Amino acid sequence: MVRVQGLYCMRKVHNALFCCGSRPELIKISPVYHQLKTTAEIIPLLCNTGQHRDLLTPHLETLGMTPDFQLDVMHKGQSLEQLMAQLFEQLPSVFEKTHPDIVIIQGDTASALASAIIAHKEDLPLAHIEAGLRTHDRTSPFPEEIYRQNISTLAKWHFCPTEQARQNLLSENIKSENIFVTGNTSVDMVIETYKKSKGNLYYNPSHRQDMTRPFFLITLHRRESQGSPLMRITTSLLEFAKANEKFDFIFPLHPNPASSQMIKSQLGAQKNIFLISPLPYPQFVRLMADAYAIITDSGGIQEEAPSLNTPVIVVRNRTERSEGIKSGCLRLAGTEMDTILSELNLLIDDKAHYKRMQQAPNPFGDGRATERITAHLIDIVEKSHAETHSFT
Repeated sequence: MVRVQGLYCMRKVHNALFCCGSRPELIKISPVYHQLKTTAEIIPLLCNTGQHRDLLTPHLETLGMTPDFQLDVMHKGQSLEQLMAQLFEQLPSVFEKTHPDIVIIQGDTASALASAIIAHKEDLPLAHIEAGLRTHDRTSPFPEEIYRQNISTLAKWHFCPTEQARQNLLSENIKSENIFVTGNTSVDMVIETYKKSKGNLYYNPSHRQDMTRPFFLITLHRRESQGSPLMRITTSLLEFAKANEKFDFIFPLHPNPASSQMIKSQLGAQKNIFLISPLPYPQFVRLMADAYAIITDSGGIQEEAPSLNTPVIVVRNRTERSEGIKSGCLRLAGTEMDTILSELNLLIDDKAHYKRMQQAPNPFGDGRATERITAHLIDIVEKSHAETHSFT
């Protein structure tokens, strides 16, 4: 027995069910998952929905994670509605088999929202990692802004990366005692991964002949970038690459054929642009650290790259990570050619501006989010158990 706030209760080991389906989710929950495995209070269980099956499978081994449940919700060419239908069909059996004491989700994916709805239906407490991000525009990013707003109405516990995220939730009438500002676990991951890779040789996944040439790292994958925005972005990149042949451009392609085929047709022939396959996380972190700058529409990279002192140009019209814009480590370029080229040219023409971006502090965390979240989770489940099973 243990004594909790003047009451005695039997110690119980609690099951925590992690549900995820995308590469960013897996990377960001992995440090919390591994930390919980070292505790006596909580047993972490992992459900991989298979939402991004091809991208996720290699990372499971790299991150030392084996799913307790492996679903198969992704089918070629399916719509968002069909994906959600598959999640609602397959996830309930996982909840029935595990009887979790708490459900833990991360971010703003279809897997996260479906898990949140099912947890709510089963009256299970839900903890949301990376809570409170907002653009306040449901069309950008779509559908993520809709997903995360709805998740916040279903979650009981909210782990926010920043004070701004906390303020967003307070403005939506979320109880302050259920909100914790922890930092983002992506910062923990990138710092730890970079430390492990520092002794490695310079990484060259594109087989460039001259590895000493400075390079830009590019990633583009967001749904709202597809179509005419992506065409404008790639046209801008092609013009910039042609005008700056002293730089290389390394571009890991997302497997989504809707974007990758157009990118290949637009950029594939340019000699200083290298289109490559997706990379394991450690190699990608090495590339982020070695890059002159990063051009991206990714949310995770906006959080990670500032810890590596790598400037980031965000090719989106809005970002839910405005703290990085205020800090100076990110610049929001939009999706128009003139603004993109203006930001890219400023990076190479104004050395003082480049240095300021390099040295700007990372507002998204200090590398200790995992320990804060783990401590809160243990406190949450123990208090819940004490309140339910206490006796004098």
